[in-house]
Amino acid sequence: MMLAHNPVSPSTAAAEAARDTHTGASELRLDGVTKSYPGVQALKGVSFSVARGSIHALAGQNGAGKSTLVKILSGAESPDNGTIRLGGELQRFRDPMDAQRAGIHTIYQELSLVPSLSVAENIFLGQLPRRAGAFVDWQRMQAEARTALDRVGFHLDVRRPVGSYSTAEQQAVELAKALHKDARVLLLDEPTSTLPLPDVERLFTVLRSLSEQGVTLLYISHRMDELFSLCDAVTVLRDGVNAADLKTANSKPADVVTAMVGKSLEGSIADAALRGERSPSLGSGPRERVILSARDLSEQGYVENVTFELREGEVLGISGLIGSGQSELAGLIAGARRRTSGEIRVDGKAVDFRAPRDAIRRGVGLLPQDRKAAGFIPDMGVAGNITLASLPQFSRLSVIQSRRERNVAGDMVARLGMKVSGVHQPLKTLSGGTQQKAILARWLVRQSRILVCDEPTRGVDVGAKEDMYELIREFAQAGGTVVVASSEITEAMMCDRVLVMARGKVVAELDHDDIDPSGNAILERFA
Repeated sequence: MMLAHNPVSPSTAAAEAARDTHTGASELRLDGVTKSYPGVQALKGVSFSVARGSIHALAGQNGAGKSTLVKILSGAESPDNGTIRLGGELQRFRDPMDAQRAGIHTIYQELSLVPSLSVAENIFLGQLPRRAGAFVDWQRMQAEARTALDRVGFHLDVRRPVGSYSTAEQQAVELAKALHKDARVLLLDEPTSTLPLPDVERLFTVLRSLSEQGVTLLYISHRMDELFSLCDAVTVLRDGVNAADLKTANSKPADVVTAMVGKSLEGSIADAALRGERSPSLGSGPRERVILSARDLSEQGYVENVTFELREGEVLGISGLIGSGQSELAGLIAGARRRTSGEIRVDGKAVDFRAPRDAIRRGVGLLPQDRKAAGFIPDMGVAGNITLASLPQFSRLSVIQSRRERNVAGDMVARLGMKVSGVHQPLKTLSGGTQQKAILARWLVRQSRILVCDEPTRGVDVGAKEDMYELIREFAQAGGTVVVASSEITEAMMCDRVLVMARGKVVAELDHDDIDPSGNAILERFA
């Protein structure tokens, strides 16, 4: 795949729409939108306007109402009250197809493509061009698919299965699919969450080009650096209402964060990162005792000959671009992946982690990157998920002692500040930050000594990040050892020591004090 240097010129209509941007004409406008569910009012009268051809950010903590608003705009839900206007015309969407026909298309974190079908078939899904009544016009479909991809600056073989392309390239197919269907407004929900840094830059180039062509973008992300490098304006939601409407040109990340959480985070870990200052260390520094060590640890094709030691009370960072091997190394330490060579020792004794349960018995707990798929049981309640790794402590003659389980879970909910209606609330109904806290609570109940965190704050808001960092710090200060595998430089910079990975190898080891406030000491080793 190669990004085009000179994207195809927009159509006359698109060019006219782009000129409208400078007049401040509104493409999307919401007035007094409300939405309630049993026992919860998710939106309490949200109003904002998005200028035509602009890139407008939607920010807020988990549970602020962003997801509900996206469902309403995409036609998956109907508002209880309020109005939605597109280009000045009142809209009422009965289903997602209604929203798409009006020109609103949503691109989610989990792409809605069929991997086995070709790129062209995915772009035309549900609208295959016909000739002679019954036959698919393959030549026309492939030609128009190439034109749609040219518009987003990607040149792909449209005959190949879409599943054979990278995540960034599949995302380009999603964009081309929306543009082929005459999208006027694109809703992008955390589009960079699984992209390595070079692909993020490519995506931003594409989005800026689409904005210049007159397409209006509503961009949702927890990453403040993205919002301020890409977006023209930010609407902040808090507890289902507008907390702020800001222009990025005359505001700063701290303004958005303050509006999100309802208080100033001045002096916090997150505040230091936002202001580009040296982040305080999460740990108190390593102690003498080595808890776990690895020598020449390898997994063929992913991790190659990694050697390191983990000491009591230490917070060790493992950092690299997505795909560099940090997540795979975290999985090896936690028994979630199988090594092909090398050894791991716990308390000086060689161990063989064939499955996570082997690591759990040795005091290792894992916060996986994909918490929904590997971190918890969605339909199980908070209490059940918290005690999942410690069932013998809560059972007698194979029968769960429900009262004890409730009491312990309730104590953890209070200790970690989890926002739940009760300990039996299904974990799938809670915010991402609360889900992460529930998984952390599981290992605290288990009294794990080593906590392996793989992208621990991915998909959670700034307030929840701050909570997670404080909990990691408390765990380390109590004598626990923490591994933080992260592609976020600011997160790695908080660790006592950082292993920098590239192409499956450790290419550098840096102490906290050796890393400059901008993180260049880490970044320059990613190549």
